[in-house]
Amino acid sequence: MDDLRSKPAIDRWRSLRELDESLQHPKGSAFRAFRRLENHWQETSDFIVLHHERDRALIDILRQQQRIYASTVNLVMLSPELADAVIAQMRRMTTDPAE
Repeated sequence: MDDLRSKPAIDRWRSLRELDESLQHPKGSAFRAFRRLENHWQETSDFIVLHHERDRALIDILRQQQRIYASTVNLVMLSPELADAVIAQMRRMTTDPAE
């Protein structure tokens, strides 16, 4: 896994807000799609959960860059591969109510 504290890694990993906005979906859409896929992916290599106490500095950077929702406390950052899978799931959920 990339060190998320490095500039290239921060730029490469995606937030749920970025996915919601990329498809012009309401807040929470990417999170719901992620939850459906979460068990098939590995924490620390495919996604990382940033905790408000431990990762405050990084969360503040992402908030300043407007990459996360203002109300975010703890957040999930996704690898590019998982971000693509979540976007595909979001599209399926939009077109197929059973998804």
